[in-house]
Amino acid sequence: MKRKLFLTLTILAFSTALFAQATSVHVKGGVQYPSDPDKLGFDSALTFNLGLDKYFTLGVESGFGWLKWKDKDASTDVGKKLQGGQVEKTNLYSLPLLAVATIRLADMMEDYGFMPYVTGGAGYSWTWYREPGYKSRFDGFTWQAVGGVEIKLGEGSGLAFIIEAGYRGAAVENSNKVEIDMSGFIGRVGVSIPIAYE
Repeated sequence: MKRKLFLTLTILAFSTALFAQATSVHVKGGVQYPSDPDKLGFDSALTFNLGLDKYFTLGVESGFGWLKWKDKDASTDVGKKLQGGQVEKTNLYSLPLLAVATIRLADMMEDYGFMPYVTGGAGYSWTWYREPGYKSRFDGFTWQAVGGVEIKLGEGSGLAFIIEAGYRGAAVENSNKVEIDMSGFIGRVGVSIPIAYE
């Protein structure tokens, strides 16, 4: 399954590049708020958008997510007059790999200097859970839907500032069929770097 997905994404990237008219790379960073951890964490993405024309792009997106929190157990004696609790640090690392398709209102960039867009994606993701004495890897089907806007940085610049927000669905399992729901809100800012425009 994973090999087939990787092969499909690779073929998509190279075949679409042959017809690219508005090709760009997006570098983004921001936050995520997944369901089961119920914690705010870091989220990032690197997206290759390969243009079919100025209104539609196909591409590949990957990124890195990180959640970290501390849990404190019941109070324990530290000294004669002091009680504390043992702190355990938990980390969740996530790595999605998605095929993405974007619809862009490109005429607005030419007329007004900004361009709204909507993006849908589907693929696979991996999540690594780490706490003292226990670690596990989770994986599974992942999808996301995002809306955003690109804002041109200057009249003579091809760079654009990106603001986007959306939802990622990712109920992932480990080898013991234990599931954690990493679905939730994502919000990011970044920059769009043009590679080619025709």
